[in-house]
This record gives sequence, C-alpha cells and structure tokens, in this order.
Amino acid sequence: MDDPYRIEPQGRRRPARRRNGWALRALLWAILVIAISVNIVASTIGRGSLLVGLPSGLIAVACIAGLIVHHIRSGRR
Repeated sequence: MDDPYRIEPQGRRRPARRRNGWALRALLWAILVIAISVNIVASTIGRGSLLVGLPSGLIAVACIAGLIVHHIRSGRR
C-alpha cells in the first residue's frame, strides 16, 4: 500500500548551499587594518590629521560594523 504522505528521498531537493563569505570577511579585515594603520600614522604625524585621520577612522568604524553584521547574519557561534 502506497503512503501518499511519505516523502521520497529522490524527490527532495537539497537546500541551497550558503556561501560562507570568507572573501568578504577577509576584505573587511584587510581594509580595517589599513584604515587603523593610516589613522595611527596620521595621529602620530599630526599634520593633516583631520583630513586623513577622520576619513580613515570612519572607514574603520564602517568595517567594524560590517564585520559585526556579517557575523550576525552568518549565524556562527
């Protein structure tokens, strides 16, 4: 007797494979390190620190926010 409610394995679809986003994470980390380095150098030199340090600091904050969002969306614990 056939069971109409039985799910056959060959009829099931595999769930779409999620990309782990390692490239995005690596890019965000690289940009973060560069932005922090530029910010440290601009603060140490002192000349033009507002023109160079402020944008690099904003980029660093944006990278940190991006890494946090990526971590939360990826569901890693």
